[in-house]
Amino acid sequence: MEEGFAMISLEDEEQWGLMYEGEAEDLGEIDTRWCLVGRFLTESPIDFQAMQHKMASLWRPGKGMYVKQLEPNRFIFQFYHEVDIRQVVEGSPWIFGRFHLIFERLKEGDNLRSLFINKLDVWVQLHGMNTGFMSQRVVTDIANYIGTFIESDTSNFVGVWRDYLWVRVSLKLNVLLKKRMKIKKSESVWCWVNFLYEAIPTFCFICGMVGHGEKFCDNVTPRHWHH
Repeated sequence: MEEGFAMISLEDEEQWGLMYEGEAEDLGEIDTRWCLVGRFLTESPIDFQAMQHKMASLWRPGKGMYVKQLEPNRFIFQFYHEVDIRQVVEGSPWIFGRFHLIFERLKEGDNLRSLFINKLDVWVQLHGMNTGFMSQRVVTDIANYIGTFIESDTSNFVGVWRDYLWVRVSLKLNVLLKKRMKIKKSESVWCWVNFLYEAIPTFCFICGMVGHGEKFCDNVTPRHWHH
């Protein structure tokens, strides 16, 4: 009897089991409804304790928050209310020391440690637009040329004449920053729209991308010194 039971158990073990994606320490403590996974634009180590105190003082979430370090420069920020996480998302960019925080909002099924984090939401000023082009459609199209349109400033088309319009754009950090765009209605009706990025982080003048300086650019040709 005992021998037969042992045989059945062994067969069951070969066919059945439980598999969890990710690591066991992540289970049971993450509510994916209100989480951000982020990293800072730096090659330097991040002081975790100082960082979490700084971000808590900047964000002041009404329902509190929990921060966990996943890797040396990868963190999960757990909030407990939609209002708190939306305030952080809509208020970016955020800075700790001199380093910008970039993040992705976690979705059900995302892998915390392999989630690709490579975009930054910023406000961009659109300068040089002629009156005839000042419409929401044009602003949206320009924003999607720069990156991905998020929203326009609510005062863009209200009240008096404005020297420039504001639009919020999501930038991919591995794509060249755009400087300007030509828009036209005909051969004689056109203008250049120049872009001024607000609160932009480290920018490389060699490759034109955000996120690193010239010192860390892969496009730099190593110098050979001759004595």
